[in-house]
Amino acid sequence: MPIDEPASKATELFTAKRVLDAHWTRALDRPWRIGGCLECQGRNDCPQLDWAIEVTAEAAALMFQKR
Repeated sequence: MPIDEPASKATELFTAKRVLDAHWTRALDRPWRIGGCLECQGRNDCPQLDWAIEVTAEAAALMFQKR
């Protein structure tokens, strides 16, 4: 995929999972603590983790829509 092309939803979801995994597995004694990535800025302030949670929530909402 050329770098100028927008990422597909599948690619975004895969990337979001990697971000979540990095934050979860970083601190085995206290999961979800800061330090899971280079963008962690404070105790509850990580734009990368916020983005990953948002992408995952959008995918879950789409999968569980009632028809």
